[in-house]
Amino acid sequence: MKKFTPTLLILLAVFTVTFANAQGPEAAIETSDYFGDTSTKEVENRAIKALDPNGFMYEFKNLNINTPYSEHATAFFRDKVIVSSSKRIGALRSKNEGFYNLYCGDLNQKGDIKNLVNFSRAINTKEHHEGSVALSNAQDVVFFTRSVEENGQHNLKIFKAELINYQWTNFEMLPFNVEGYAIENPVLSSDDKTIYFSANIPGSKGGYDLFSVTVNENGTYTAPKNLGSEINTHKDEKFPYVMGDNSALYFSSNGHYNLGGLDIFESKIINGKLNYPVNMGSSLNSPEDDFGFLMDQSNSGFFTSNRDGGKGGNDIYYFKREKTTQSLQGTVVDHKTNMVLPNATVTIVDAYGRVVDKITTDNEGVFTTTVIPYNSYTLNASKDGFIETDEEFESFRGDDFKHKMTIKLPQAKAEIVEENEKLMIKIEDIYFDFNKWVIRDESTLSLNKIIDVLNDSPEMKIEINAHTDTRGKAAYNYKLSNKRAAAAKAYLIANGVDAKRLVSKGYGETQPKEDCGTTCSEAQHNTNRRIEFVIVK
Repeated sequence: MKKFTPTLLILLAVFTVTFANAQGPEAAIETSDYFGDTSTKEVENRAIKALDPNGFMYEFKNLNINTPYSEHATAFFRDKVIVSSSKRIGALRSKNEGFYNLYCGDLNQKGDIKNLVNFSRAINTKEHHEGSVALSNAQDVVFFTRSVEENGQHNLKIFKAELINYQWTNFEMLPFNVEGYAIENPVLSSDDKTIYFSANIPGSKGGYDLFSVTVNENGTYTAPKNLGSEINTHKDEKFPYVMGDNSALYFSSNGHYNLGGLDIFESKIINGKLNYPVNMGSSLNSPEDDFGFLMDQSNSGFFTSNRDGGKGGNDIYYFKREKTTQSLQGTVVDHKTNMVLPNATVTIVDAYGRVVDKITTDNEGVFTTTVIPYNSYTLNASKDGFIETDEEFESFRGDDFKHKMTIKLPQAKAEIVEENEKLMIKIEDIYFDFNKWVIRDESTLSLNKIIDVLNDSPEMKIEINAHTDTRGKAAYNYKLSNKRAAAAKAYLIANGVDAKRLVSKGYGETQPKEDCGTTCSEAQHNTNRRIEFVIVK
């Protein structure tokens, strides 16, 4: 499978702007701008035009729980949502107004988070940040970030706790934390075996990178593994989130091509490997910071943004999304002559190896199917008498669009075979329109193979024997088969074959290959309706 690598737009210029405390405890954010030295508004407008919606249409709303402080939806917990916020509720009110804590709210069908309460008094503190959360499948183990004071500054670290008798206990700071560096935004794979996180530890390519560790069966952890240069850049990659079906990794970055600030990206997971990340487009991202993408299997969820129109700080937005489908129109043609090939079979396979469509080309060699934007496909084209061919296709747009492509099939050579004690030149079926004897254009390609064999063997002579199926009157079928055999002979003579080497004869319905009488299926009729090229010398 070809690697999914979307075409990058030309970067005209690069400069950086620092947004301090854009994500509260997740540190200051450095963001990039690719549009030169111009006004902020003009930059935003040009950026939005440069990125289309990426195949999804989003509806989203700012939630009522948002305040002038910062909020961030971080995980689903049963029928609730866990929120990290710098506001203070109840006993957590203190003079330390800048610290983040974890809260839990009920989630209703409209996407609203209600009745926000303290998630855990055992986890939340008054002296430290408590940020992103990841829960095991059984939701009895929690991984969360908590700030640790090191040399006068707070660095986030990943902690673990277990739920025993309805209480979070057995707290531990995980061993892969590195002193003097921030390790944050944990998320757990659906099988509980991999923890993804963001960190600026040694081994980063620049700023914050995404890493993973494997959770061993004995409860130990492997060393952090950088997710690589296709995911990570010289700037910041943060807030990973893995879909429950392990189909994609979402994260935020200001190092990949974006609208400004942090943008949300998607990297499909195919055969266990992360594909090149794709910006989720202008229907979701803004010129400000967008992060904390969190989605269930129904294509709804939450993200966090400090975009214009919010209530202050970072706000939580609820979203629903629908896929935008596009059309793909293809034409299957002969590789050498570009003649269109009707009745070719085209099988469309997506990046996960799933067959999503199977089509037969029409009389013009055309097939039409639907594709999902920013997805990769393999198109397998086959036709009797031609070499099966695979073509890769990638839908590099996110808006409504009609893709077009051409698939060229090389011809397979004719074979000499023995059937029913006859030596024959074996080719695919010769096609005629119903009740006609004029050779269709596509069948001239097949007859050209007979010419090639005769040219290679100048002494060879053949009989052209035409047969019909059993439908219709026998006398009519006899005349029709003679006309079809004569038409094939005339084509060979017109293309340089000596007439003395050719004999044509029609047998009507007298020599069926499938002796099924009046009960023949359509497939059996097709088998009986044929032209044979029998070698006589």
